[in-house]
Amino acid sequence: MSDVCESLIDDYIAGTLNVEDFEQGLQSIFVAIPNGHNEAQSYLQRLYTSDAIDSDGFTLISQVISSANIHSTLKNSQQTDVSYFDEDKTMHLTDISDMANEIGLDSDNDDNGDRTIIVRAGTEINHVEKSDASMDYSEEISPLSPQIVEKLGRTARHETLGPGVTLKERFVLLEKLGQGGMGVVFKAKDLLKVEAKDKDPYVAIKVLTDAFKKYSGSFIALQREASKAQRLAHPNIATVYDFDRDGNTVFMTMEFLQGKPLNQLIKELIKKPLKLDQALHIIEELCSGLAYAHEKLLIHSDFKPGNCFLLNDGHVKLLDFGIARASTQTDEERENTMFDPAKLSAVTPAYATPEMFAGMNPDPRDDIYGLACVAYQLLAGGKHPYNKVASPKIKELGIKPKPIKGLNRRQQKTLMKALTVTRDDRIANVEKFAEGMRSKKSHTKSILLVTLFIAIIGAGIGYKPFLKFQEEQDLYDKIRLIKNGDKALMIETIWSLDQLEQEQQKIISVGLRREIITFYRDRIRAVFRPPEGLYDYPQALDLLGQAKKHYPDSVALSTIEDQIKEQHDRLMNNLVSLYKRYFDTKKLIKTTSGEDLTTVIPIIKRVDPKHYLLKEKALADLYLSESEKLIAASKFKDAKSYIVTGLKLFPEDSRLQSLNQQINAQTLN
Repeated sequence: MSDVCESLIDDYIAGTLNVEDFEQGLQSIFVAIPNGHNEAQSYLQRLYTSDAIDSDGFTLISQVISSANIHSTLKNSQQTDVSYFDEDKTMHLTDISDMANEIGLDSDNDDNGDRTIIVRAGTEINHVEKSDASMDYSEEISPLSPQIVEKLGRTARHETLGPGVTLKERFVLLEKLGQGGMGVVFKAKDLLKVEAKDKDPYVAIKVLTDAFKKYSGSFIALQREASKAQRLAHPNIATVYDFDRDGNTVFMTMEFLQGKPLNQLIKELIKKPLKLDQALHIIEELCSGLAYAHEKLLIHSDFKPGNCFLLNDGHVKLLDFGIARASTQTDEERENTMFDPAKLSAVTPAYATPEMFAGMNPDPRDDIYGLACVAYQLLAGGKHPYNKVASPKIKELGIKPKPIKGLNRRQQKTLMKALTVTRDDRIANVEKFAEGMRSKKSHTKSILLVTLFIAIIGAGIGYKPFLKFQEEQDLYDKIRLIKNGDKALMIETIWSLDQLEQEQQKIISVGLRREIITFYRDRIRAVFRPPEGLYDYPQALDLLGQAKKHYPDSVALSTIEDQIKEQHDRLMNNLVSLYKRYFDTKKLIKTTSGEDLTTVIPIIKRVDPKHYLLKEKALADLYLSESEKLIAASKFKDAKSYIVTGLKLFPEDSRLQSLNQQINAQTLN
């Protein structure tokens, strides 16, 4: 397979293959062999190292490989269930399929949340656990080149770094604070500050890890991070002091922060959510720091909770501009002729845009998407707007964020616009996002209302009837805005309909009857439309039930119910027919054409999770008998395929389990 990958890349470089055919060819390889992208990326790296291609060629081909891998990964997925990613996991673009198998994609496993994944082309994934530190300077990137070149004439020192070691006869390491893919962070005492009787002599020091030092770009990577961060002098960005080396130890010094990273805070919000004004304060400070970085033409490119730090005094700082990239480049700033962060191809799936997955050029709106996801979590008690689903899957699955309780219409609209997965539809800059998220109260309106209250009470009229009147007026205003096309307000209104009083529900239900029924109709079509591969019939029934609760006499809803039932029955008849045909012809394992039971059964499970065929004992018996026949014929590899497939469908079948153990033992012998 490596020869095919290399041949495709060579043909494209030679100009005998256009980019469309090149990408389609790669997709075909990656669909057949998920690890194919590793071979392609490894070969590309060898070409670049040997100067067979230049930096621009490397970047362009790497983007095509990344794009092809994403499409093949999505195509390879046989399940229609949502896949969840851990929020603070930074991953190499060319390794999303391997990562899925390696870590299991278990979003409920908090232990995975702070795991750094370091991927080197052509090798296995290494996991580096971070310590439970009060400060989390994580650098999670994936360089791709060989050994760091040490300066001649210097003696290698500090083979084992740890508390007690002194760097440059100045910085005494005190304790390890955390570790990422690029470096280990220590708390240290600056002896120069001690001599100057500084009340706060502590600094944080990021030291290159031994694993990262193996790559030729590591020294440059850390220097670039220090250089970028030094350009960002802002109260909401962690200060970087200097970049230095002591023997074979390369490090940079930063201000020592006391508090907690936002990923730790977000985990705690499940039990104790933030008050609205507290969350908005943090969001405001995040916006302030990020807007300043963008003003300096620097895009963070890995904005996530783990790279945001809440200080004990309530202020917030942004960390880790290690893979930050310039949004524009002058001739003076073209550092990427020697070192280009784009080659590191690092993303954190739950906070990365589709454009980042595709390896496209950086854009401030990429950071805005990550910022909006973090803001949503702060406001929603830790819940991610898309359940941590990677952005390339969001449109396909039709997932939409739920409105946040307590936000006004303008804030709600701002947040939803920043969360859109389409770059062109997203808010253009951080300032607009910050402005839209601020709580603006009309002082004039407040004064008028207070004056009116006083006048009513002074006239001997109760204020409760007035409040009721005002609430009804607000509802009518809301109906008018929704009818004029305010979709964000409409979603917010529908989700909160059950929380209204009965009279208020009636006003909304009557005033927005057509709009609400249309909303539910579209939602049903988004989950159950068999011709387009949407099979979630249970979800469609649930949505239909929600709609009929408000409009039990609706002819339109009854028609929709009849339509989806007819589609369901026709689909199930076809599936059952296929099931029997494949059963009779013993097409039990995956075929290249997809005409087999492994294709039909997952769809049946999606349409009707309790269908009798899903527990059909005769099918388990067939897998068992076919496996035994193949074992008797000494076709152990083929038998293994039948056993593994059978266990996926009937994991509790003790006979298949026993046979699996036997064949494993036979293979070992």
